Amino acid sequence: MRIVVILRRVLDPAGIVAHRRLRRLFVNREAYLLEPADGCALEAALRIKDTNDAEVVVVSGQPEPNDDTLRRGLAMGADRAIYLTGEGFENADDAVMVRALATVVNQLGGADLVVVGATKLDSGQEQLGIRLAEALSWPQLVGALSVETHDGDARAVRRHGGQHLLVAASLPAVVTVREGALQPRYPDGRRLINIYRSEGEMVGTLEQWNMADLLTPDELTPLVESTGLDFPPERQRGERVAGSLEETAQVVAEALRQRLSG
Repeated sequence: MRIVVILRRVLDPAGIVAHRRLRRLFVNREAYLLEPADGCALEAALRIKDTNDAEVVVVSGQPEPNDDTLRRGLAMGADRAIYLTGEGFENADDAVMVRALATVVNQLGGADLVVVGATKLDSGQEQLGIRLAEALSWPQLVGALSVETHDGDARAVRRHGGQHLLVAASLPAVVTVREGALQPRYPDGRRLINIYRSEGEMVGTLEQWNMADLLTPDELTPLVESTGLDFPPERQRGERVAGSLEETAQVVAEALRQRLSG
């Protein structure tokens, strides 16, 4: 069994300060964290590996290849680490990444399971895993709290309203895992030391795959065009109403009528 886990990193919110008056974001400490939901996805894959004969392959891509995302994945127990790099990667949107990740899975000779975090911390987007399942034409299980495989099926527990449901899909499949669903294990100390040897270089463990070798120039063209970033306008303070409940209701109703008519 081969399990592919998509790992992403996110800028540590503790090092970011938003200055509303200047309408700017200040990065006081540029530090990156493993995407929390992706950490849960990796833990789900490793728990399957603990009880099955499985190979776990972590795949990531960032502007700079020398980061801790893949190191952490290898130290936690992943067997292979693939880093996507190349010109034009910095502007890649989810459409480009889905094409690249689908090509990676196919060039690996396929996989039985692809696991990715359901949400992205900095944007709240939940589309990467869903779109990847569509690109691969695989079934998908979305928002899993736990994942296991049994008799050729992927099974996941997910929350629906106030209930927990057990859902299943035939393998191969894509599963997205909720942030906080599982507690990621600590990296193994000996593996971590070995990974950081040779002056910090990941010798013999990091496979760099060039995006240009995976996709055509047209496929590398993002669909999303960035026109800039701005702060939302400050919320106007409301008006305090004093009086009886009936008088307050009349004032609120009149304010709503003016808002709707304007």
